[in-house]
Amino acid sequence: MKKLLVFAVGALLAAQTAFAQQGTRSASYQQRAGAAATQRANEATLKQGTPKLRVNTTTTTTSVYDTSVRNKKGTTDSVIVEQSVTNAQGQTTTDGDVYESFTPSKAARTNENRMELSVAVGETYSYNKDNRSDRYGSNGLAGNVNMLWHTSPHFALGVDYMALHPSSKTYTRGAESRNYDDIYLHAVSLGGKYTLNAWNNLRVYIPMGWGMMNARMKTQSGAARASHDKWGTGFYAGLGVQYDITARLFAGLEYRYTYAFISDKDLSSYGRDKDLQYHSAFLRVGMRF
Repeated sequence: MKKLLVFAVGALLAAQTAFAQQGTRSASYQQRAGAAATQRANEATLKQGTPKLRVNTTTTTTSVYDTSVRNKKGTTDSVIVEQSVTNAQGQTTTDGDVYESFTPSKAARTNENRMELSVAVGETYSYNKDNRSDRYGSNGLAGNVNMLWHTSPHFALGVDYMALHPSSKTYTRGAESRNYDDIYLHAVSLGGKYTLNAWNNLRVYIPMGWGMMNARMKTQSGAARASHDKWGTGFYAGLGVQYDITARLFAGLEYRYTYAFISDKDLSSYGRDKDLQYHSAFLRVGMRF
């Protein structure tokens, strides 16, 4: 009886050990089988075209452009900074900034100076003749001073003083002699000028003016001497060219035709009742400020 009980207990322990080993082998097997199934499922999913995760990226591109535009008024230098941003979806946005600097030309700097003061010297000539068809004088000196205010780049207005002094002439016919000892014209005018090309350094302009004029003539015939002067109105007009040496200093040449409403009959007993007329050429220098 005792031997039978020992045998039964031993058989029971052996059965438990075998069952435990069989359970362990079943769990390991199931784990391996599950991993393989998962791998096969993943491979099947990839073959079906399921996208992988994509990393979002943004691309920024910066470009710099330099441009320069020049005209008679000056030079404009531009710097353009352009920035393009492309996001992860492929959309591109472009933005930019413009930085400009302007350098005025010499003509533009000249036009900024509104006041002009100039002096001129030159030569004058007159076609006026007496009742014997003799000219009153030969070529003589001419002078001019004016101060003008430029109301615009093209037009200036101000005060003009001009002095014309032809040289004296002497005529002798037999016992008769006529001497034109002194002939001059002074004019104070409201003067101006119109510049045709105000944005060039070499400028062409039209001088013009209207004002009061005074003419004087001294004559001598034998022992008889006479001196007469006369006031009247008159005008001048002409054509000039000047070069801007700097933005302030200029020089040029100018022609003027001057007409005085003063009859030569009021100046001497040899007059033909003709108004005085003069042609003058000047060398002019001046400054703007």
